[in-house]
Amino acid sequence: MKKSTLLFACLVVTSSTAWAASYTSPHQLMSDAIRNGQATGTLTGEVNDKFTKQFNSRGPLLVNATRLSTLPREGCARLEVIFTKKQVQTPKGLTDAILKTQINYCLDGAPPVAE
Repeated sequence: MKKSTLLFACLVVTSSTAWAASYTSPHQLMSDAIRNGQATGTLTGEVNDKFTKQFNSRGPLLVNATRLSTLPREGCARLEVIFTKKQVQTPKGLTDAILKTQINYCLDGAPPVAE
């Protein structure tokens, strides 16, 4: 197999698994982002149910969290979290509903205040 063909095959496999992680809570996602610098996947459970109801959409809820900086308290970080609800019907057709936010968060779920 040629190098370029192998590289292309690796890229296809990588891009097709980009949303492979499944989270049942935002805490799991944000904890992964604190530990690894970034976390990406689909979100199921209560938060997805609220997005589904709000946007009247049965499409998946894709999530991406990125660690922007660490905070003084160990296990805490500033995160950017992007929620993308797919297949939202609007008067102009189907689109994505996107919510971008930043949050200070800690692995234990407690507020990131100095101890």
